[in-house]
Amino acid sequence: MQALAASAELVKRGHDVALLCVPGSTLSREASAAGIPTIGLLGEDRSAFNTIKGLSRLFRSYAYDVVHTHLSHDLWWIVPALKLASSDSKLFLTKHMASGVKKTDPLHRFLYARLQGTFAISNYIRGSVLNTCPVPESEVYILPPGIPMDKFDPALYSRTEIRRSLGIPDDVILIGMVARISPGKGHEEFLMAAKSLTQSSGLNLRFVVVGTSSSSERSYETGIKRMAGELGLGESVDFTGFRRDVPALLSAFDVLAFPSHEESFGLGLAEAMAMELPVVASKSAGVLDIVVDGETGVLIQPKDYRSLAAGIGKLARDPGLRRSYGTAGRNRVERLFSLKSVVDRLESYYAGTPPRG
Repeated sequence: MQALAASAELVKRGHDVALLCVPGSTLSREASAAGIPTIGLLGEDRSAFNTIKGLSRLFRSYAYDVVHTHLSHDLWWIVPALKLASSDSKLFLTKHMASGVKKTDPLHRFLYARLQGTFAISNYIRGSVLNTCPVPESEVYILPPGIPMDKFDPALYSRTEIRRSLGIPDDVILIGMVARISPGKGHEEFLMAAKSLTQSSGLNLRFVVVGTSSSSERSYETGIKRMAGELGLGESVDFTGFRRDVPALLSAFDVLAFPSHEESFGLGLAEAMAMELPVVASKSAGVLDIVVDGETGVLIQPKDYRSLAAGIGKLARDPGLRRSYGTAGRNRVERLFSLKSVVDRLESYYAGTPPRG
């Protein structure tokens, strides 16, 4: 939904924006609710020929200054359509995921040559783009997802009320994890760290897991919940399931744990920092763009529950350190990852004047 957030911000700034998406999709519904026009041309029921033909008509009808796609596969339809329409629209691609497939064959070189720029959401993804895609290094830019700071603002929420709704007393140190329940997110390490801390720390701790699994991973979620029981965690760990009020929940936490093994960026991590939460996160991939070890949080080795427990324990024992890291974290997000700063940069790329630094 990052495309929707950026589009809404561009509309606020006076730009004429339309979202090309699958009819009836979540993105289509939420864009319509936000008052952003949608164009339904993509979908599994359309052949490649009909998709290209429809896009070509669209590009001939509307003289778009910019076409921006968030899926590299869509270049197969967009690039031929732009050519058929004799369109001079600028074309940009955002890469959200790493790829291990080399795209240096003639067809991919043809497609990628049409791009005016490629956005990578982190340095980790930028490295993947340069390693796999036929694009000049000078035209691959870091552009992370943007955090709406007016929504992720601790001043908007009552910590006491949210804790009361969760059944968490004020004197409990609450450690939270917010992530899809999926292999690789580090739920096993989180539960093992919780077990270690409840046994040996002497602290009044509770742990909460926010999120659920996809429909294809329900058995994995069941296994994680069973693991919590087998570890004897009992009432020490709460599973909230899917929640829409994540900023409010974050306001009730004292520490956010982010033990994911490998993240392209780590949006939930940046959101927590925006809420002035100190974080304990795996030292890998896109996380390295977000967390400054010893300044905004604690970086740990991936897949290591002992170092996760040590990092959580360090912050749990030191309220002053939590406040210091929390303040520094929000300042860092405001400067580098706020929706305003990201869209400022996006506008400059669209205009052909990439920002320096």
